[in-house]
Amino acid sequence: MKRWLVSLALVQACAFAVAQSATPATGNASNFRCGGVGEADQQKMKAEAGQHDLMLTFAVSSGAYLADVDVRIANAKGQVVVEGRCNGPIMLVDLPAKGSYKVTAQAEGRTRTKTVNAGGGTRARATLVWPVS
Repeated sequence: MKRWLVSLALVQACAFAVAQSATPATGNASNFRCGGVGEADQQKMKAEAGQHDLMLTFAVSSGAYLADVDVRIANAKGQVVVEGRCNGPIMLVDLPAKGSYKVTAQAEGRTRTKTVNAGGGTRARATLVWPVS
């Protein structure tokens, strides 16, 4: 039984690591990284934000962070450049070019959208907030 629990924990840790370094399904030059679970990881992600085009933060209106958010980012032509699930409250994104991007995020059955201008050396931060359930 103990060996089974250790194996399960290792599988979950590997799955978490893969999710942290996920890349978009679109196959273009964009990529993202999610994290921010725990205070130390939040501080690390925030410190690294300046190395990425976009930092997204997910929260509820009570001020608590939110995880397990499905995110889609489309350029001004409507082409999806990033798509994936963020299992932490912070998402760092590298975009293919400078421009206007529509961020659509879904959690708890509700959708939030924001438009950001980022990429090509232009940095942006946005927080998407859901009402308390």
